[in-house]
Amino acid sequence: MDEMNVKEVETEKTHENMTPQPKIIAVNFDGCLAVNKWPEIGAPIESTIQKLKSEQANGAKVILWTNRVGEPLEKAVQFCKEQGIHLDEVNKNLPEIIEAFGGDCRKIFANEYWDDRAVYMAEEDSWAAREVELACQSERASAEGTDDWDYGVACYESALRAYQSLCRDGHSGFSIQITKSILNRLVDGKCLTPIEDADDIWEDMTSDEDLKQGCRDYQCHRMSSLFKHVGSDGSVTYSDVSRVCGIDVNSPNIAFTNGLMTRLVDKIFPITLPYLPTSKKYRVFSEEFLVDPKNGDYDTVAYLYILTPEDKKIELNRYFKEENGKMVQIEKDEYEERKTKRVDKK
Repeated sequence: MDEMNVKEVETEKTHENMTPQPKIIAVNFDGCLAVNKWPEIGAPIESTIQKLKSEQANGAKVILWTNRVGEPLEKAVQFCKEQGIHLDEVNKNLPEIIEAFGGDCRKIFANEYWDDRAVYMAEEDSWAAREVELACQSERASAEGTDDWDYGVACYESALRAYQSLCRDGHSGFSIQITKSILNRLVDGKCLTPIEDADDIWEDMTSDEDLKQGCRDYQCHRMSSLFKHVGSDGSVTYSDVSRVCGIDVNSPNIAFTNGLMTRLVDKIFPITLPYLPTSKKYRVFSEEFLVDPKNGDYDTVAYLYILTPEDKKIELNRYFKEENGKMVQIEKDEYEERKTKRVDKK
């Protein structure tokens, strides 16, 4: 084995035996830990102070990195002490860094630099910013002469800010996927842990009509799409109005929902607690058409089948028509007969 290979093996063994090194944070003072009143001491910036103390509790080392010298610096150090911030160094590299580099260079070595005037520089961030700028240019070009581009541009820019925030957290390819799935659930209004039937998570939404019938209805505080119905006989049922979407077989790119469709799914797949909604919805495939133009967009519908979140197909073949302002179930023969009388929607 030649000398280079020996060194490579020794280096690999050294890395295997190394314990994780604590994070080093170089933090500015004016405008970061305290409101900038230089040379005086401004009011504490609590959000930064609390975050820094949290990092220290998790093992981080802190270097105060500031232009202050002399008495103004002494006041800044005393301020940090009063705020409960332990400073491992002040305007100086840590001893282990000085040893590693063979001297105390002018630049402070750190894993993170906290400064109110810092500009975040990352390759992924720059790539995302370029992509968003191209998308915004396209939005503006497609809406030239109008103000219609404002909404789309605002959405792109908001997405970029969220992406940049995630980049700053230093995710791996694995952790970013977990974080994305959590964020998607939050955006969709889905709970992160199973919902238990505790009294304090329900808000009473009972109408006067329900009270007359001896029923009660509740909406869940933890997930606003989840409802609880207590019947006059004490029976309890649950309905998540966001777990179902309808797809018209003649317009498959348009999704919709309605109460009848949700009730059909609830009957076949009743919700029980603890409840943790799936990421994918129950998809109900239907066909609808209009027979009497006075009835609006449609007055006849067939709910053909369900695709479960696991993509299992469940046949439904339930048919309905509008009668006296309500949808009533009919047989397939009547449905097919009505289909011959369908009229085009205006």
